[in-house]
Amino acid sequence: MKHARTRNAIERTFGLLKGRWGILRSPSWYSVKIHNRIISACCLIHNFIRREMEVDPLEINVEEQVEYQQDNIDVVESS
Repeated sequence: MKHARTRNAIERTFGLLKGRWGILRSPSWYSVKIHNRIISACCLIHNFIRREMEVDPLEINVEEQVEYQQDNIDVVESS
């Protein structure tokens, strides 16, 4: 059961990131190292927006469709 919850959280996180950042929506030919950096940058910018903006333009649309449990993406580990 714990595995299923973790997987669900990861899938929601990637869905959120893909909704915000177009670079994550399409196939890419970058190396794995560059992919890790792109994903890390997207997470950092996402957290910055959540912290610094009074109103997140994406959040207005997301709240209407999806109920999420966490505000920030806490950990990004590369493999």
